[in-house]
Amino acid sequence: MSKILDVKDLHVSFDTYAGEVKAVRGVSFYLEQGEVLAIVGESGCGKSVTAQTLMRLNPEPPARIPYGEINLCGHDIIAATEKEMQAIRGKDAAMIFQDPMTCLNPTMPVGKQLAEAIRRHQNVSSKETAKKVVELLELVKIPNPGQRARQYPHEYSGGMRQRAMIAMAVICNPKLLIADEPTTALDVTIQAQIMDLLADVKEKTGTAIILITHDLGVVAGLANRVAVMYGGRIVETADVDDIFYRSAHPYTTALLNSLPNPETDRKPKAGRDPEIDRDTESGQDSEIDRDTGTDRGIERLVSIPGSPPDLLAPPVGCPFASRCNKTMQICREKMPPYFTVGAGHQSACWLLHSDCPKTDSVN
Repeated sequence: MSKILDVKDLHVSFDTYAGEVKAVRGVSFYLEQGEVLAIVGESGCGKSVTAQTLMRLNPEPPARIPYGEINLCGHDIIAATEKEMQAIRGKDAAMIFQDPMTCLNPTMPVGKQLAEAIRRHQNVSSKETAKKVVELLELVKIPNPGQRARQYPHEYSGGMRQRAMIAMAVICNPKLLIADEPTTALDVTIQAQIMDLLADVKEKTGTAIILITHDLGVVAGLANRVAVMYGGRIVETADVDDIFYRSAHPYTTALLNSLPNPETDRKPKAGRDPEIDRDTESGQDSEIDRDTGTDRGIERLVSIPGSPPDLLAPPVGCPFASRCNKTMQICREKMPPYFTVGAGHQSACWLLHSDCPKTDSVN
């Protein structure tokens, strides 16, 4: 497979009244044809800024790119003019945004908005355009596509609006599709349907996908590789199995530990009136049944203590050092390089240095 996207040492800053916000600090990654890369991390880690920079959607100013390289389908994105970017957007790369209600024009029928995107990049007749609009709505599994094309966004449910945004994004068969938290504000059932739809679109069109999300739970069934971001940097990159079963960075491990376990029963049994006591030694809850006096242990969700770093004055060392329970002195003083953990697996953590005592595993 050939690379359709290659990002090297990307830095993105925002000039504000308070000072320079260094939102992205030396991010590098690549994407191959037909591949799905998930970029995960907490809110404010720089993942959406990175995605929008790939299409030059951040307003400049206040945004600026001090240095870095972005090569998308042979285009130098950083050097491209706005006119050149207008030709690239939609044709070579397209984006699905977080909130479809604010991205769709409330004064125009959905079909007319799709038709506008077709006419912008393709020289087709009105009849062919109308036919393609219906075909696209069928592709994203919107029922009664002919009728729905004439309706306005407020007549669509939240899930249907997101499907319409996916249709708009794939309308010109782009080589790259960026999905920026496409399941935000949707219920769990609709989230699963949207993820299945993205997988179906990838299978039918061969489009490479960058999936931006803060939820590791939604990437397992779709992503090939995962890049974990924190404090404006990528701290770990690996294929999806390595991330879930052989994570090598404490932040990745903390994210995984914070996921709820669907097999854990967090509710008292029917007819019981338990007392919930905190086990201060184990850090787990105990559930004392008043009838039997037995301890039916229940599991608490694990949170990550502390707050993300202030990117107005980012730390000189590891960005996760202040929240990590394995922090060493060097973690606060010097940024860790990327250490190779396995094939295609890299992690920026001093615990992986050959001189670090291997007294405790990262996991």
